[in-house]
Amino acid sequence: MNLISLAKRLPYPVKQGFKYAYGLLPPRLQYGKAFWETYNFLQDSQWWSRAQLEEYQMQQLSRLLEHAYNNVPYYRKIFEERGLKPSNIQNLYDFKSFPQLDKNTFKANAEQLVDQTLDRKKLSKNHTSGTTGKALQFYENIFTGEKELAFIYHQWSRVGYLPGSPRVEMRGAIDRNNPIHFDPALRVLRLSPLIDSKEILTSYIKHISRFGAKFLHGYPGAIASFANSIKRFGLNLPFKFQAVLFASEAVYEWEREITQEVFGCRAFSHYGMTEKVVLAAECEKSKDYHCIPQYGITEFDPNTNEIIGTGFLNFASPFIRYRTTDIASPPISLGCSKCDRNYFPVFPNVEGRIGDFIITPDGSLISPASITHPFKDLVTIKDTQIVQDSLENVLLFVVPWENVDKTTLEAEVKTLCNDLSQLFGERVRVQCEIIAEIERSASGKFKWIRSELTKNITEDGIS
Repeated sequence: MNLISLAKRLPYPVKQGFKYAYGLLPPRLQYGKAFWETYNFLQDSQWWSRAQLEEYQMQQLSRLLEHAYNNVPYYRKIFEERGLKPSNIQNLYDFKSFPQLDKNTFKANAEQLVDQTLDRKKLSKNHTSGTTGKALQFYENIFTGEKELAFIYHQWSRVGYLPGSPRVEMRGAIDRNNPIHFDPALRVLRLSPLIDSKEILTSYIKHISRFGAKFLHGYPGAIASFANSIKRFGLNLPFKFQAVLFASEAVYEWEREITQEVFGCRAFSHYGMTEKVVLAAECEKSKDYHCIPQYGITEFDPNTNEIIGTGFLNFASPFIRYRTTDIASPPISLGCSKCDRNYFPVFPNVEGRIGDFIITPDGSLISPASITHPFKDLVTIKDTQIVQDSLENVLLFVVPWENVDKTTLEAEVKTLCNDLSQLFGERVRVQCEIIAEIERSASGKFKWIRSELTKNITEDGIS
Protein backbone atom coordinates (compact mmCIF):
# COMPACT_ATOMS: atom_id res chain seq x y z
CA MET A 1 0.00 0.00 0.00
CA ASN A 2 1.43 3.44 -0.93
CA LEU A 3 1.41 6.57 1.22
CA ILE A 4 -1.62 8.10 -0.47
CA SER A 5 -3.69 4.99 0.29
CA LEU A 6 -2.66 5.14 3.94
CA ALA A 7 -3.42 8.87 4.13
CA LYS A 8 -7.04 8.31 3.08
CA ARG A 9 -7.65 6.67 6.45
CA LEU A 10 -6.35 9.63 8.48
CA PRO A 11 -8.56 12.28 10.16
CA TYR A 12 -9.14 15.33 7.92
CA PRO A 13 -6.79 17.82 9.71
CA VAL A 14 -3.98 15.26 9.82
CA LYS A 15 -4.65 14.35 6.19
CA GLN A 16 -4.22 17.99 5.06
CA GLY A 17 -0.89 18.29 6.83
CA PHE A 18 0.20 14.99 5.32
CA LYS A 19 -0.58 16.26 1.80
CA TYR A 20 1.83 19.16 2.12
CA ALA A 21 4.60 16.95 3.54
CA TYR A 22 3.95 14.30 0.89
CA GLY A 23 4.29 16.87 -1.88
CA LEU A 24 7.87 17.57 -0.78
CA LEU A 25 8.95 13.95 -1.24
CA PRO A 26 10.79 12.89 -4.40
CA PRO A 27 8.71 10.82 -6.87
CA ARG A 28 10.63 7.63 -6.10
CA LEU A 29 9.15 7.76 -2.57
CA GLN A 30 5.72 9.15 -3.49
CA TYR A 31 4.64 6.28 -5.69
CA GLY A 32 4.32 2.70 -4.49
CA LYS A 33 6.17 -0.45 -5.47
CA ALA A 34 3.41 -1.58 -7.86
CA PHE A 35 3.59 1.75 -9.69
CA TRP A 36 7.35 1.69 -10.22
CA GLU A 37 7.48 -1.98 -11.20
CA THR A 38 4.78 -1.37 -13.80
CA TYR A 39 6.20 1.91 -15.06
CA ASN A 40 9.75 0.61 -15.45
CA PHE A 41 8.48 -2.52 -17.17
CA LEU A 42 6.52 -0.42 -19.68
CA GLN A 43 9.39 1.93 -20.40
CA ASP A 44 11.46 -1.11 -21.36
CA SER A 45 8.84 -3.32 -23.05
CA GLN A 46 7.51 -0.53 -25.32
CA TRP A 47 10.32 -1.48 -27.71
CA TRP A 48 9.62 -5.21 -27.69
CA SER A 49 8.98 -7.09 -30.92
CA ARG A 50 5.48 -8.09 -31.95
CA ALA A 51 6.26 -11.71 -31.03
CA GLN A 52 7.38 -10.72 -27.53
CA LEU A 53 4.24 -8.65 -26.95
CA GLU A 54 1.95 -11.45 -28.17
CA GLU A 55 3.73 -13.96 -25.93
CA TYR A 56 3.26 -11.63 -22.95
CA GLN A 57 -0.43 -11.23 -23.79
CA MET A 58 -1.00 -14.98 -23.85
CA GLN A 59 0.81 -15.40 -20.54
CA GLN A 60 -1.41 -12.77 -18.92
CA LEU A 61 -4.56 -14.12 -20.56
CA SER A 62 -3.85 -17.67 -19.37
CA ARG A 63 -3.30 -16.36 -15.86
CA LEU A 64 -6.53 -14.34 -15.98
CA LEU A 65 -8.65 -17.21 -17.31
CA GLU A 66 -7.28 -19.66 -14.75
CA HIS A 67 -8.03 -17.17 -11.99
CA ALA A 68 -11.55 -16.48 -13.28
CA TYR A 69 -12.32 -20.19 -13.57
CA ASN A 70 -11.17 -20.94 -10.03
CA ASN A 71 -12.44 -17.86 -8.17
CA VAL A 72 -15.20 -16.04 -10.08
CA PRO A 73 -18.54 -17.94 -10.16
CA TYR A 74 -19.92 -16.31 -13.32
CA TYR A 75 -16.91 -17.31 -15.41
CA ARG A 76 -16.74 -20.82 -13.94
CA LYS A 77 -20.35 -21.29 -15.03
CA ILE A 78 -19.51 -20.02 -18.54
CA PHE A 79 -16.66 -22.52 -18.82
CA GLU A 80 -18.69 -25.44 -17.50
CA GLU A 81 -21.70 -24.74 -19.71
CA ARG A 82 -19.41 -25.08 -22.73
CA GLY A 83 -17.42 -28.03 -21.43
CA LEU A 84 -14.23 -25.93 -21.42
CA LYS A 85 -11.21 -25.48 -19.17
CA PRO A 86 -8.82 -22.52 -19.30
CA SER A 87 -6.19 -24.83 -20.77
CA ASN A 88 -8.38 -25.27 -23.87
CA ILE A 89 -7.65 -21.66 -24.88
CA GLN A 90 -4.17 -21.84 -26.35
CA ASN A 91 -4.16 -18.76 -28.59
CA LEU A 92 -6.15 -15.67 -29.54
CA TYR A 93 -8.10 -17.61 -32.15
CA ASP A 94 -9.37 -19.99 -29.43
CA PHE A 95 -10.15 -16.98 -27.24
CA LYS A 96 -12.62 -15.59 -29.80
CA SER A 97 -14.93 -18.51 -29.03
CA PHE A 98 -15.27 -17.31 -25.43
CA PRO A 99 -18.60 -15.45 -24.88
CA GLN A 100 -18.61 -11.66 -24.83
CA LEU A 101 -19.79 -9.70 -21.81
CA ASP A 102 -22.08 -6.67 -22.18
CA LYS A 103 -23.12 -4.07 -19.61
CA ASN A 104 -26.58 -5.55 -18.96
CA THR A 105 -25.14 -9.00 -18.36
CA PHE A 106 -22.56 -7.54 -15.97
CA LYS A 107 -25.26 -5.71 -14.00
CA ALA A 108 -27.44 -8.81 -13.81
CA ASN A 109 -24.53 -10.95 -12.53
CA ALA A 110 -22.53 -8.36 -10.59
CA GLU A 111 -22.30 -10.41 -7.39
CA GLN A 112 -21.14 -13.47 -9.32
CA LEU A 113 -18.47 -11.47 -11.13
CA VAL A 114 -16.37 -10.85 -8.01
CA ASP A 115 -13.44 -12.97 -6.82
CA GLN A 116 -15.08 -14.91 -3.98
CA THR A 117 -11.79 -15.47 -2.14
CA LEU A 118 -11.28 -11.75 -1.41
CA ASP A 119 -12.46 -9.69 1.54
CA ARG A 120 -14.54 -6.97 -0.09
CA LYS A 121 -13.79 -4.57 2.75
CA LYS A 122 -10.18 -4.55 1.58
CA LEU A 123 -11.07 -3.84 -2.05
CA SER A 124 -11.68 -0.54 -3.81
CA LYS A 125 -15.17 0.06 -5.19
CA ASN A 126 -15.54 1.86 -8.50
CA HIS A 127 -18.32 2.69 -10.91
CA THR A 128 -18.85 4.02 -14.40
CA SER A 129 -20.87 7.11 -15.27
CA GLY A 130 -24.62 6.49 -15.48
CA THR A 131 -25.64 8.67 -18.42
CA THR A 132 -27.74 5.85 -19.87
CA GLY A 133 -28.78 4.44 -16.51
CA LYS A 134 -26.40 1.52 -16.97
CA ALA A 135 -23.79 2.56 -14.42
CA LEU A 136 -21.72 -0.44 -13.35
CA GLN A 137 -20.38 -0.89 -9.84
CA PHE A 138 -17.45 -3.22 -9.42
CA TYR A 139 -14.45 -3.96 -7.23
CA GLU A 140 -10.76 -3.46 -7.87
CA ASN A 141 -7.65 -4.93 -6.29
CA ILE A 142 -5.75 -2.63 -3.98
CA PHE A 143 -2.89 -2.04 -6.45
CA THR A 144 -5.03 -1.63 -9.59
CA GLY A 145 -5.00 2.17 -9.28
CA GLU A 146 -1.20 2.31 -8.98
CA LYS A 147 -0.75 0.16 -12.05
CA GLU A 148 -3.28 2.19 -14.05
CA LEU A 149 -1.44 5.41 -13.17
CA ALA A 150 1.82 3.85 -14.33
CA PHE A 151 0.24 3.10 -17.72
CA ILE A 152 -1.09 6.67 -18.02
CA TYR A 153 2.29 8.18 -17.15
CA HIS A 154 3.98 5.79 -19.56
CA GLN A 155 1.81 7.17 -22.35
CA TRP A 156 2.44 10.77 -21.31
CA SER A 157 6.19 10.15 -21.25
CA ARG A 158 6.04 10.29 -25.07
CA VAL A 159 5.60 14.06 -24.81
CA GLY A 160 8.05 14.57 -21.95
CA TYR A 161 5.91 14.04 -18.85
CA LEU A 162 7.72 12.37 -15.94
CA PRO A 163 6.23 10.92 -12.73
CA GLY A 164 5.88 13.77 -10.27
CA SER A 165 5.76 16.52 -12.91
CA PRO A 166 3.35 19.27 -11.79
CA ARG A 167 0.31 19.75 -14.01
CA VAL A 168 -2.81 21.87 -14.39
CA GLU A 169 -6.13 20.00 -14.64
CA MET A 170 -9.45 21.05 -16.16
CA ARG A 171 -11.66 18.03 -15.55
CA GLY A 172 -14.06 16.58 -13.00
CA ALA A 173 -17.28 18.12 -11.75
CA ILE A 174 -17.92 21.83 -12.29
CA ASP A 175 -17.56 23.79 -9.04
CA ARG A 176 -18.73 27.39 -9.28
CA ASN A 177 -18.09 28.10 -5.59
CA ASN A 178 -14.50 26.86 -5.50
CA PRO A 179 -13.19 26.87 -9.09
CA ILE A 180 -9.49 26.82 -8.15
CA HIS A 181 -7.98 24.14 -5.95
CA PHE A 182 -4.35 23.16 -5.37
CA ASP A 183 -3.48 19.59 -4.39
CA PRO A 184 0.05 19.73 -2.96
CA ALA A 185 0.33 15.97 -2.56
CA LEU A 186 -0.12 15.34 -6.30
CA ARG A 187 1.38 18.67 -7.48
CA VAL A 188 -1.84 19.40 -9.34
CA LEU A 189 -3.58 22.76 -9.82
CA ARG A 190 -7.25 21.92 -10.44
CA LEU A 191 -9.41 24.40 -12.33
CA SER A 192 -13.15 23.91 -12.65
CA PRO A 193 -13.85 23.06 -16.34
CA LEU A 194 -16.08 26.08 -16.97
CA ILE A 195 -15.12 29.70 -17.69
CA ASP A 196 -18.17 31.94 -17.52
CA SER A 197 -16.54 35.34 -17.01
CA LYS A 198 -13.42 37.29 -17.92
CA GLU A 199 -12.69 37.53 -14.20
CA ILE A 200 -12.45 33.73 -13.89
CA LEU A 201 -10.35 33.58 -17.06
CA THR A 202 -7.77 36.09 -15.83
CA SER A 203 -7.70 34.41 -12.42
CA TYR A 204 -6.95 31.05 -14.05
CA ILE A 205 -4.12 32.57 -16.09
CA LYS A 206 -2.63 34.21 -13.01
CA HIS A 207 -2.69 30.96 -10.99
CA ILE A 208 -1.20 28.91 -13.83
CA SER A 209 1.61 31.43 -14.22
CA ARG A 210 2.43 31.29 -10.51
CA PHE A 211 2.22 27.48 -10.43
CA GLY A 212 4.69 27.03 -13.27
CA ALA A 213 3.47 23.64 -14.53
CA LYS A 214 4.41 22.62 -18.09
CA PHE A 215 1.43 20.33 -18.73
CA LEU A 216 -2.32 20.98 -19.02
CA HIS A 217 -4.58 17.94 -18.58
CA GLY A 218 -8.35 17.76 -19.04
CA TYR A 219 -11.47 17.53 -21.16
CA PRO A 220 -10.89 18.59 -24.80
CA GLY A 221 -14.10 20.63 -24.79
CA ALA A 222 -13.18 22.51 -21.61
CA ILE A 223 -9.60 23.18 -22.73
CA ALA A 224 -10.70 24.29 -26.20
CA SER A 225 -13.23 26.66 -24.64
CA PHE A 226 -10.47 28.00 -22.36
CA ALA A 227 -8.21 28.55 -25.37
CA ASN A 228 -11.00 30.21 -27.34
CA SER A 229 -11.74 32.63 -24.46
CA ILE A 230 -8.07 33.60 -24.30
CA LYS A 231 -8.10 34.26 -28.04
CA ARG A 232 -11.43 36.12 -27.94
CA PHE A 233 -10.26 38.53 -25.26
CA GLY A 234 -6.84 38.94 -26.91
CA LEU A 235 -4.94 38.01 -23.74
CA ASN A 236 -1.20 37.35 -23.68
CA LEU A 237 -0.06 34.27 -21.79
CA PRO A 238 2.81 34.72 -19.30
CA PHE A 239 3.49 30.97 -19.39
CA LYS A 240 4.13 28.21 -21.94
CA PHE A 241 3.03 24.60 -21.78
CA GLN A 242 5.16 21.73 -23.06
CA ALA A 243 2.08 19.66 -23.98
CA VAL A 244 -1.68 19.52 -23.49
CA LEU A 245 -3.02 16.13 -22.39
CA PHE A 246 -6.59 15.50 -23.57
CA ALA A 247 -8.74 12.92 -21.76
CA SER A 248 -12.29 11.53 -21.32
CA GLU A 249 -13.88 12.83 -24.53
CA ALA A 250 -13.58 12.25 -28.26
CA VAL A 251 -11.40 14.97 -29.80
CA TYR A 252 -12.70 17.20 -32.58
CA GLU A 253 -10.15 18.62 -34.98
CA TRP A 254 -11.18 22.21 -34.18
CA GLU A 255 -10.50 21.52 -30.48
CA ARG A 256 -7.01 20.32 -31.30
CA GLU A 257 -6.34 23.24 -33.66
CA ILE A 258 -7.40 26.06 -31.35
CA THR A 259 -5.64 24.46 -28.38
CA GLN A 260 -2.37 24.11 -30.26
CA GLU A 261 -2.69 27.61 -31.73
CA VAL A 262 -3.27 29.36 -28.39
CA PHE A 263 -0.90 27.35 -26.21
CA GLY A 264 1.75 26.79 -28.88
CA CYS A 265 2.39 23.11 -28.10
CA ARG A 266 1.31 19.59 -29.00
CA ALA A 267 -2.18 18.44 -27.94
CA PHE A 268 -1.89 14.75 -27.06
CA SER A 269 -4.89 12.45 -26.58
CA HIS A 270 -5.49 9.03 -25.06
CA TYR A 271 -8.48 6.70 -24.79
CA GLY A 272 -9.41 4.67 -21.76
CA MET A 273 -12.32 3.86 -19.46
CA THR A 274 -13.22 3.23 -15.83
CA GLU A 275 -13.52 -0.51 -16.46
CA LYS A 276 -9.81 -0.56 -17.43
CA VAL A 277 -10.03 -3.00 -20.33
CA VAL A 278 -8.48 -0.94 -23.15
CA LEU A 279 -5.93 1.87 -23.11
CA ALA A 280 -4.68 3.61 -26.22
CA ALA A 281 -2.87 6.85 -26.98
CA GLU A 282 -1.31 8.87 -29.75
CA CYS A 283 2.45 8.63 -30.09
CA GLU A 284 4.88 11.53 -30.32
CA LYS A 285 4.89 11.35 -34.13
CA SER A 286 1.27 10.65 -35.10
CA LYS A 287 -2.36 11.23 -34.06
CA ASP A 288 -3.36 7.56 -34.38
CA TYR A 289 -4.31 5.66 -31.24
CA HIS A 290 -1.88 2.88 -30.27
CA CYS A 291 -3.50 0.23 -28.06
CA ILE A 292 -1.16 -0.97 -25.31
CA PRO A 293 -0.98 -4.78 -25.49
CA GLN A 294 0.53 -5.07 -21.99
CA TYR A 295 -2.72 -3.53 -20.64
CA GLY A 296 -5.11 -6.03 -22.20
CA ILE A 297 -6.47 -7.54 -25.39
CA THR A 298 -8.34 -5.22 -27.75
CA GLU A 299 -10.82 -6.49 -30.34
CA PHE A 300 -13.25 -4.78 -32.71
CA ASP A 301 -16.69 -6.02 -33.65
CA PRO A 302 -16.35 -6.75 -37.40
CA ASN A 303 -19.83 -5.37 -38.14
CA THR A 304 -20.04 -2.27 -35.95
CA ASN A 305 -16.41 -1.53 -34.93
CA GLU A 306 -17.49 -1.51 -31.29
CA ILE A 307 -14.42 -1.86 -29.07
CA ILE A 308 -14.24 -5.12 -27.08
CA GLY A 309 -11.65 -5.37 -24.33
CA THR A 310 -10.12 -7.80 -21.86
CA GLY A 311 -8.19 -6.11 -19.06
CA PHE A 312 -5.13 -7.50 -17.28
CA LEU A 313 -5.04 -5.08 -14.32
CA ASN A 314 -8.09 -6.02 -12.25
CA PHE A 315 -8.57 -9.58 -11.00
CA ALA A 316 -11.15 -8.65 -8.35
CA SER A 317 -13.93 -8.05 -10.92
CA PRO A 318 -12.49 -9.30 -14.21
CA PHE A 319 -13.82 -7.92 -17.50
CA ILE A 320 -13.30 -10.57 -20.18
CA ARG A 321 -14.30 -9.83 -23.79
CA TYR A 322 -16.26 -6.84 -22.53
CA ARG A 323 -18.31 -4.82 -25.00
CA THR A 324 -17.50 -1.20 -24.19
CA THR A 325 -20.29 0.38 -26.36
CA ASP A 326 -17.61 2.73 -27.76
CA ILE A 327 -17.23 2.83 -31.52
CA ALA A 328 -13.88 3.36 -33.22
CA SER A 329 -12.78 3.86 -36.78
CA PRO A 330 -11.46 0.58 -38.28
CA PRO A 331 -7.92 -0.47 -37.27
CA ILE A 332 -5.30 0.55 -39.81
CA SER A 333 -2.20 -1.35 -38.69
CA LEU A 334 -0.57 -3.66 -36.16
CA GLY A 335 2.21 -1.28 -35.21
CA CYS A 336 3.46 2.25 -35.87
CA SER A 337 6.21 2.82 -38.43
CA LYS A 338 6.59 6.44 -37.26
CA CYS A 339 7.56 5.73 -33.65
CA ASP A 340 8.75 2.12 -34.19
CA ARG A 341 6.59 0.69 -31.40
CA ASN A 342 4.86 -2.60 -32.16
CA TYR A 343 1.81 -1.67 -30.09
CA PHE A 344 -1.38 -3.04 -31.64
CA PRO A 345 -3.94 -2.51 -32.93
CA VAL A 346 -3.63 1.07 -34.19
CA PHE A 347 -6.78 3.02 -35.13
CA PRO A 348 -7.38 6.68 -36.15
CA ASN A 349 -10.34 7.83 -34.06
CA VAL A 350 -12.81 7.08 -31.29
CA GLU A 351 -16.18 7.96 -32.76
CA GLY A 352 -18.80 6.75 -30.28
CA ARG A 353 -18.29 9.28 -27.49
CA ILE A 354 -19.22 12.34 -29.54
CA GLY A 355 -21.92 14.54 -28.05
CA ASP A 356 -23.06 18.10 -28.36
CA PHE A 357 -22.07 20.82 -25.94
CA ILE A 358 -24.45 22.84 -23.77
CA ILE A 359 -24.13 26.60 -24.18
CA THR A 360 -25.11 28.95 -21.34
CA PRO A 361 -26.72 32.40 -21.76
CA ASP A 362 -23.36 34.09 -21.16
CA GLY A 363 -21.80 32.13 -24.05
CA SER A 364 -19.87 29.54 -22.01
CA LEU A 365 -19.60 26.00 -23.38
CA ILE A 366 -20.09 23.01 -21.07
CA SER A 367 -18.52 19.85 -22.50
CA PRO A 368 -20.20 16.42 -22.34
CA ALA A 369 -17.75 14.90 -19.84
CA SER A 370 -18.44 17.70 -17.36
CA ILE A 371 -22.15 16.89 -17.48
CA THR A 372 -21.78 13.19 -16.66
CA HIS A 373 -21.10 13.67 -12.95
CA PRO A 374 -24.73 14.08 -11.69
CA PHE A 375 -25.61 10.81 -13.50
CA LYS A 376 -23.11 8.50 -11.80
CA ASP A 377 -25.38 6.82 -9.21
CA LEU A 378 -28.73 6.40 -10.96
CA VAL A 379 -30.87 3.57 -9.57
CA THR A 380 -34.40 3.94 -10.94
CA ILE A 381 -33.49 5.46 -14.32
CA LYS A 382 -32.70 3.35 -17.38
CA ASP A 383 -31.97 6.00 -20.05
CA THR A 384 -31.65 9.77 -20.18
CA GLN A 385 -31.31 12.39 -22.88
CA ILE A 386 -30.58 16.11 -22.58
CA VAL A 387 -31.99 18.42 -25.24
CA GLN A 388 -31.25 22.16 -25.39
CA ASP A 389 -33.76 24.09 -27.48
CA SER A 390 -32.84 27.63 -26.33
CA LEU A 391 -30.21 29.44 -24.27
CA GLU A 392 -32.53 29.52 -21.27
CA ASN A 393 -34.13 26.09 -21.54
CA VAL A 394 -32.89 22.49 -21.27
CA LEU A 395 -35.13 19.44 -21.45
CA LEU A 396 -34.25 16.26 -19.58
CA PHE A 397 -35.95 13.12 -20.88
CA VAL A 398 -35.99 10.20 -18.45
CA VAL A 399 -36.85 6.55 -19.13
CA PRO A 400 -37.31 4.62 -15.87
CA TRP A 401 -36.65 0.93 -15.33
CA GLU A 402 -39.78 -1.23 -15.26
CA ASN A 403 -41.66 -1.63 -11.98
CA VAL A 404 -39.60 0.95 -10.05
CA ASP A 405 -41.00 2.59 -6.95
CA LYS A 406 -42.71 5.83 -8.04
CA THR A 407 -41.67 7.79 -4.95
CA THR A 408 -38.03 6.76 -5.30
CA LEU A 409 -38.09 7.64 -9.01
CA GLU A 410 -39.53 11.08 -8.36
CA ALA A 411 -36.91 11.78 -5.70
CA GLU A 412 -34.09 10.71 -8.01
CA VAL A 413 -35.43 12.82 -10.88
CA LYS A 414 -35.74 15.85 -8.59
CA THR A 415 -32.15 15.45 -7.40
CA LEU A 416 -30.92 15.07 -10.98
CA CYS A 417 -32.74 18.23 -12.09
CA ASN A 418 -31.38 20.21 -9.14
CA ASP A 419 -27.82 19.07 -9.85
CA LEU A 420 -28.15 20.02 -13.53
CA SER A 421 -29.60 23.42 -12.58
CA GLN A 422 -26.56 24.12 -10.41
CA LEU A 423 -24.24 22.98 -13.18
CA PHE A 424 -25.86 25.05 -15.96
CA GLY A 425 -26.41 28.15 -13.82
CA GLU A 426 -29.43 29.96 -12.47
CA ARG A 427 -30.36 31.50 -15.83
CA VAL A 428 -31.01 28.09 -17.40
CA ARG A 429 -34.32 26.34 -16.65
CA VAL A 430 -34.19 22.53 -16.51
CA GLN A 431 -37.47 20.77 -17.31
CA CYS A 432 -37.94 17.02 -16.95
CA GLU A 433 -40.26 14.68 -18.79
CA ILE A 434 -40.63 10.98 -17.99
CA ILE A 435 -41.14 8.99 -21.19
CA ALA A 436 -41.40 5.34 -22.24
CA GLU A 437 -38.53 5.31 -24.76
CA ILE A 438 -35.97 7.60 -26.38
CA GLU A 439 -35.99 7.73 -30.16
CA ARG A 440 -33.01 5.88 -31.58
CA SER A 441 -31.21 5.73 -34.90
CA ALA A 442 -31.31 2.77 -37.25
CA SER A 443 -28.24 1.36 -35.45
CA GLY A 444 -30.13 1.41 -32.15
CA LYS A 445 -28.14 4.25 -30.59
CA PHE A 446 -29.09 7.79 -29.59
CA LYS A 447 -27.17 10.97 -28.87
CA TRP A 448 -27.14 11.58 -25.13
CA ILE A 449 -26.82 15.38 -25.43
CA ARG A 450 -28.57 17.10 -28.31
CA SER A 451 -28.32 20.85 -28.68
CA GLU A 452 -29.96 22.80 -31.46
CA LEU A 453 -27.65 25.70 -30.58
CA THR A 454 -24.24 24.02 -30.65
CA LYS A 455 -24.70 21.22 -33.18
CA ASN A 456 -22.44 22.99 -35.70
CA ILE A 457 -19.74 23.66 -33.10
CA THR A 458 -18.82 20.00 -32.82
CA GLU A 459 -17.74 19.92 -36.44
CA ASP A 460 -16.84 23.52 -37.30
CA GLY A 461 -15.56 24.89 -34.01
CA ILE A 462 -16.34 28.06 -32.09
CA SER A 463 -16.89 31.10 -34.28
